[in-house]
This record gives sequence, structure tokens and C-alpha cells, in this order.
Amino acid sequence: YDSTAELDNPLQTETQLNPSPRNDASVRSRKDTAEFDINKARTHEVYVTLDVDTAHPKLKINGKSLHWIGESSQRNIDIENCFDEEPFVLGNTGRALKTYWEVDVKEKDDWVLGVAKATAHRKGPLAFRPNDGFWVIRLSNGQRLKAMEDEERVLDVGIPDKVGIYLDYPERKVTFFSAEDGSLIHSFTNGPSYEDDVLPLFSPWNNDPKPITIL
Repeated sequence: YDSTAELDNPLQTETQLNPSPRNDASVRSRKDTAEFDINKARTHEVYVTLDVDTAHPKLKINGKSLHWIGESSQRNIDIENCFDEEPFVLGNTGRALKTYWEVDVKEKDDWVLGVAKATAHRKGPLAFRPNDGFWVIRLSNGQRLKAMEDEERVLDVGIPDKVGIYLDYPERKVTFFSAEDGSLIHSFTNGPSYEDDVLPLFSPWNNDPKPITIL
């Protein structure tokens, strides 16, 4: 996904045709396999903190929750390190070979979750692709869940209320689960290496004040 190619709010320009079902059991045929995978992933669960210095000025951070406030927050802005145009913030997990965390996105129609290289660009419109140091999925208008590969890929899965993210450096994979039932959402198999030093990435997007929360 290249935000330079779209106007205003790229998450709100999706077609409304064939929306992904929200929590639809009919699209969970891989549940049994995914259950095993998420149980394994959860053995690597870590404590995630939000790095306020990287947060867009109009994101409000309250502990492990963040939401869009539409005006600059009262915190001191780290101009050098923050995202200045895209509504994102990075997190910290430490430097384990395998890490897992969960995010509550219930009642949100738009969000972006994943990981980003610590060295990835944070200024101006950004290209959210693996080649540019981003491994993310996004929900648009409560309708379409997409994996942001080099070409956007619509995911034929239910829309989750809670998302589990599993970063596996040895296997070079970034895997997303529905944390409620363990079903697989998507796995990037061209993921980062340990030397890439990636960080959790979060966005509640910029069209409503509802929060997303790290669990």
C-alpha cells in the first residue's frame, strides 16, 4: 500500500462490494491448524509499551490505549522521531527472537497493525510494504481486511475483535491471528531478520475517536 498514491484518507476509499464478514465461522476452515499455531505463539507473549516519542501529534495515548483526537495533544512532540503525517505510533517489546502480543480492535472500522523496521521512514506519506520496512494488515470501513504486500491482498477471513501478532525472526515470519478463536488471518513469509530490528506498529486511523488497546 502506497499512501502517496491516494488522497486524504486511503482507508476510506474502498469499494463496499463483498465485505469481509465480521466473526463469520464459515471462513474459519483453518481453525484447527491455527489453534496449534497460536498456542505456540502465545508461549512467546511479551509486554508491549507504546513509544510516545514516535506518535503522531494527534494521537492520544493513555497507558496501552490510543485514539485519534483530531487536534494536537498537549504532550511535548518529538519532531525528529514522530510520524508527522500518517497516524501511527511504534511500540517496544525488547529484543527476543520470537515475540507475540494482542490488540483489542473491537468496534473499530479502520485500523492498521503490524511491525516496522526501526529505520523505516516516518515522515510524509509512506509506502506500507515489506520492501519499505512495513509488515502490516489493515481494516477499511469495517468492510475489507487487507494484507499490505507489495500488492494489496484482500483477505477472505472474518473481521476480528482482537488481533494476535507473532513475530518470528528465525523463520522470518510475521503472522496475524484472530485472538478470540485462534484462526489464522495472514502470515508474511518474507519477514524481517533479527538484524532488521523491527518494532510493533499501531494505528487507530484518523476518522473516529474509538481506541485500540494493547492487551
